[in-house]
Amino acid sequence: MTLELLTWLWSLPLDVTASPRSAPVYPTQGQGFAAYLVGGFFGMGILMLAMFLLSLKPKRAQPPPATKND
Repeated sequence: MTLELLTWLWSLPLDVTASPRSAPVYPTQGQGFAAYLVGGFFGMGILMLAMFLLSLKPKRAQPPPATKND
């Protein structure tokens, strides 16, 4: 019984939508030069902000120089 049910479920089509549309849903052109430029500046700004915030952490104090006790 289980094998028959699995075989029946396996034979069902996964895509039961209407016929495909004649026009594509997505644009056929690329994003353009301005999108890459703006994205690059945005990414560079995030990297610079992360570097700045990481440099704000407290610095480790230098231990005093060791003195020679004879």
